[in-house]
Amino acid sequence: VFVERVFVSFSLSHNNKLFESAIMASSSSTPAAAVVDDASAPSQTDEDVGICCFFLKYGVCEPPRPPCRFRHDVAADDGVTPCCFGATCRLGHKRRVLSANCKTIKDTKEYWNKYNNSDGDGLVGTSPAVRDATLLRSQLEPWSTAVLRSRLVEHFGEDHRVLDPWSRADLMNRLLEHYQAAGTRKVIRVEGVPVDDDLLAEIRQELNLWRARHGAVNTRPSISATSYMILRSPKEFGTKSSNKAQQAAKKLAQNQRLWDLAEKAIQQVGDSTFAENFSALAITYGFQGSPHIDKQNTGPFYGLSVGDFPDGQGGVCVEAEYDTVAHINTKNRLGKVDGRYPHWVAEYQEGCERYSLIYYSTWHSYQQPGKAYFSMPM
Repeated sequence: VFVERVFVSFSLSHNNKLFESAIMASSSSTPAAAVVDDASAPSQTDEDVGICCFFLKYGVCEPPRPPCRFRHDVAADDGVTPCCFGATCRLGHKRRVLSANCKTIKDTKEYWNKYNNSDGDGLVGTSPAVRDATLLRSQLEPWSTAVLRSRLVEHFGEDHRVLDPWSRADLMNRLLEHYQAAGTRKVIRVEGVPVDDDLLAEIRQELNLWRARHGAVNTRPSISATSYMILRSPKEFGTKSSNKAQQAAKKLAQNQRLWDLAEKAIQQVGDSTFAENFSALAITYGFQGSPHIDKQNTGPFYGLSVGDFPDGQGGVCVEAEYDTVAHINTKNRLGKVDGRYPHWVAEYQEGCERYSLIYYSTWHSYQQPGKAYFSMPM
């Protein structure tokens, strides 16, 4: 069973550094209090905001809450000009940026580094791996700009008519100001389901062998980990003959015992539907922080961690509510979390050993996001 208890904690966010480096420096002044007045909006040039993607694509723009913050000063799409979303556009304008500016892999990397570190885009750090998970800003960064804007309106009383034209950087700054005034977010402690001790010993032994085979190779560089590998279930690649399917089958065969032990562990939870249908297993060593959202997951995941790190540390943290974080204890236990909400690994003592097994699915029937964590009373 899961055990849940609630308390107010300052340890997760380190109150003395919660807002350290949190508010991004901006050439414009900090937005004024929310009133329906154009003078309160941060100043932006036409070049800053770019051409409206929808206007460029369809010749018309009808935003749900006008006015649109982007430019509409083009007579027609010339087939070359990129839209306001640059290389992140999903309506066909992405290649205009990359083909014009990225002739080599080095050019592409430089483009994305510049994009992710741009004040105008309001992002800090090139990926979750380099963000300090103890900072509130890092914990909010995985959310889309639309979610940040909605949070300001729904929970902090701002006016959407004022916020709609604001950039992500200005929205984030305002949101951090509200959180600072409200105080540290509440933390909920949740205990996962214990796994049999004998099985844990076998799993840890096999993980040591895996680490020796796999080495310090991180196949998911956006996450901070010494070693990271994903095994795919036969349910996912099945009898496919593609190179990708063959590679997945080969990797599973090389780590079959670890997969079998992991299956035994998940069967102890009592969630038979999940145990029968999870499609992938992420195996990690030295996973640190890395607040992120798993956008490809079709439902919640289960996490198990083993190692010599201290009890009460190194759990999985997830945003449960706008003002609440759930810290799930996964040490020698299986905790259930919806990774489609921002989540990260809590701090644990430096130099300690921490392995983790993450069970998830990207192919089974889609479940609408609901609770961020799952628990049962004793």
